[in-house]
Amino acid sequence: MAIGHALRVPRHADRPDAAARFPTPRSALSPNTYDYESLPLVKPTGFREYDARWLFEKEINLMGVQALGMGLGTLIRRAGVKPDIVTGHDFRSYSASIKTALVSGLLAAGCTVHDIGLAITPMAYFAQFDLDVPCVAMVTASHNDNGWTGVKMGMARPLTFGPEEMTRLKEIVLSADFELVSGGAYRFVENFPERYIADLTNRTPLTRKLKVVCACGNGTAGAFAPTILEKIGCDVVPLDTELDFTFPRYNPNPE
Repeated sequence: MAIGHALRVPRHADRPDAAARFPTPRSALSPNTYDYESLPLVKPTGFREYDARWLFEKEINLMGVQALGMGLGTLIRRAGVKPDIVTGHDFRSYSASIKTALVSGLLAAGCTVHDIGLAITPMAYFAQFDLDVPCVAMVTASHNDNGWTGVKMGMARPLTFGPEEMTRLKEIVLSADFELVSGGAYRFVENFPERYIADLTNRTPLTRKLKVVCACGNGTAGAFAPTILEKIGCDVVPLDTELDFTFPRYNPNPE
């Protein structure tokens, strides 16, 4: 299924006046106000050396995530990379909404988005090769507590962004220096985790059966890790593998 770009905003060269521009992100906004619902919030400190990370609603809002998508799409095009990108999201109560906002920004920048749905981060990197897509934007709070969100990005597989790319992205987003073009498309990749699991387990099985306690802290890995371990020949003892984004037992930090 393909959907045209969500935002009908002209390119910089075609803008008749400033009113046609997407608003410049603000570094601070008060929640439960008109401005919060009408302007993008993007705290500059969220741009790290190797990825982006914010406290959702306090440091970035959905319009801010949309601006991030526009900026990422603009950066990809200016780098001369084919604007095709894989995206997925981790298991938080708000991650799907954040991914949707990110996708709308990518579509407005003319990107073709390949959505693999709920996923662990290595699955998104694998998808770049399995789907032959050059770019990636994985929505994940990683090991951080609930409330945090972020995006791990890349446009030169197998590499992800480093300080140079993150600095360029930050400059584009914070100055609203977007190039918005037509031609964006959305494609949902059905049952992609099955492809990842099949590739990961299509190997010589273990010669000695191992008994493994699979402790997932009710996080994203619980949807996939027990199956993978079973398929390679382990005797799996599941522990907190049921998905629950409230993380009732502990924050699922693998450290």
